[in-house]
Amino acid sequence: MLELFCSRLDVLHSHQASTLQELQMARQEVGKVQEMLTASSREQREEEEEEAESSEKKTRSAEQQPAACSESGGPLEGAAARLEGLKESLYQKEREITELLEAQRSPAPPVPQPPCSVLLKGVIHKAHAVCSAAAETRALLDRMSEENRAALVQARDELDRLQTAHEEPGNQTAGRERVDEYESALSLLEETVRGFEVSQLALDCIKTGESPEINDCDAVSELEDILGRGTIPTADGVKSVGQQLLLLQDQLKQVKDEKKKIVENYTSERTMRKKYYNMVEDMKGKIRVFCRIRPLSRSEAAQGGAVAVEKIDDYSVAVETPRGPREFQFDKVFVAEASQEQLFQDTNRLIQSAIDGYNVCIFAYGQTGSGKTFTMVGDKEQKNPGIMPRSFNAIFDIIRDSSSKFLFKVSAYMLELYNDRLQDLLAPPAADAMALPGAARRVEIKRNRKGVVFAQGAETKEASSAQELYALFQQAGANRHISATKMNVESSRSHLIVCIMVESRNLTNGSVSTGKLSLVDLAGSERAAKTGAKDHQLKEANSINKSLSALGDVISALSAELPHVPYRNSKLTQVMQDSLGGNAKTLMIVNISPSECNLEETLTSLVYATRVKAITNHAQRHVESKEIAQLKEVILRLRSGQTVEEEDF
Repeated sequence: MLELFCSRLDVLHSHQASTLQELQMARQEVGKVQEMLTASSREQREEEEEEAESSEKKTRSAEQQPAACSESGGPLEGAAARLEGLKESLYQKEREITELLEAQRSPAPPVPQPPCSVLLKGVIHKAHAVCSAAAETRALLDRMSEENRAALVQARDELDRLQTAHEEPGNQTAGRERVDEYESALSLLEETVRGFEVSQLALDCIKTGESPEINDCDAVSELEDILGRGTIPTADGVKSVGQQLLLLQDQLKQVKDEKKKIVENYTSERTMRKKYYNMVEDMKGKIRVFCRIRPLSRSEAAQGGAVAVEKIDDYSVAVETPRGPREFQFDKVFVAEASQEQLFQDTNRLIQSAIDGYNVCIFAYGQTGSGKTFTMVGDKEQKNPGIMPRSFNAIFDIIRDSSSKFLFKVSAYMLELYNDRLQDLLAPPAADAMALPGAARRVEIKRNRKGVVFAQGAETKEASSAQELYALFQQAGANRHISATKMNVESSRSHLIVCIMVESRNLTNGSVSTGKLSLVDLAGSERAAKTGAKDHQLKEANSINKSLSALGDVISALSAELPHVPYRNSKLTQVMQDSLGGNAKTLMIVNISPSECNLEETLTSLVYATRVKAITNHAQRHVESKEIAQLKEVILRLRSGQTVEEEDF
């Protein structure tokens, strides 16, 4: 485009020169015509003077005058025509010059970028992005730059040495062959230096991510000085660097693909290993532990608290502590986005075990405000029901599917441990009103010969459907102690224990199995400084922390396989005696907060949950033959004073 502009300017200059030359010629012609006109007028005056002197001369001059006029009229007319032509040509030249000047003053069209510059910019930017993304590529680029710089210095030194040696007096008088050899070596060295300079320029541009501005004339001249104007080695050098960059990019892509595949394989193998390990541990009787991470609360989000808990995979969770990250492994990890349904899908198998005659316990553990009640009960509107309501539906769904083979009987009792005192939540309100302060202690925790814990004296009610069972649960929930704290709008001030007994009789062989499903919503450990508990709430908090401390002692003793386990230190540990270290299939759901402000409580909960995961239970199915079941029924009748017929034996 620059050459086109220069050629156009040259044409304009030549056009102006020719026009000026023609204008000068026209002026000369006009001058000649004016001289002719001046000479004719002078001759006319002389003739008029001579006419006054002599009439004869006047007559002769009068005769000669028309001839002269006729003779001079021809040149005058030709000169006038020539003058008009010259004027017209002059006006045309002036118009052409004006048009050319206007075209020269109009803005020049943008200079198109050479295709090589577009490719160069794209290659540099792409290579810079690749180097920024991978540390290996940056290291390789640095090594290439150092090697190229060292080679450039060496080549320049060799070039200077060769030039210095040739400039010595003895070498300048060498023969023709020596001169040709020197010129060949000098040309080769210059090309080598130029190639290293091009490579160094490209590597520096890749490091900074900035491509040379080739639209600027100074930049163009500087770039041409470095690269060499229109030389083949320069083009080859740029092409070589571009090929190296493309090759490097392909290698980086292959490395990334291989790394991604390795990570995917490692993650898959790691997940499968944990899955099968948990299955083996479950078969051994190990207590299963789920970890559920609740979302950030509004107050935590408003305070801008950092998230300190992260899910690594389906079986691992990492906590960022001041001493570095700590990793905990569980049977399953659920993040804040996990729904209640997803959590219950991994719990549903235990409901079938309870109907099959096993002792099953599911309990939630964690600090106050960590989401235990939401996990076990759900929200008030039951738009997101928890494990308890879903278990009620699952029990009767299984009963409905097996009604042709079994005869079922479902009963339940519901208790709360409030201020270290067991209270029956299904007791009639009138009885509660008339009861003495010590009357609530009539509910006692006992164990039968098979080690199954039951509440002696608690009101046990039967249910024939999930709706009846849920109605009993709502009645119990209405009697439970709750209050508001700084950590939670509705904080549970007691431990809730819901026990559902399922008795199934096989219609084929008459065998009877008895299973128990214990659903426990523990109150959360709390600190008075965070919850703002005072007076009565402070007393409740102390009782809760004391019972949870006793539960922690039991967990520590069981995980360390100590000979003595302090179950009797608290009524909570007595209630859960068959669930921790007993004969139950137990699932613990540890609920934690992701906020950094609750880091200490989160670590405590995770440590306890890890210890629980190491506890082994010995779950056994409680099945009795037809004859034993009939004998037990007869004994119960006799104890109650009923008569027994021979047909009953």
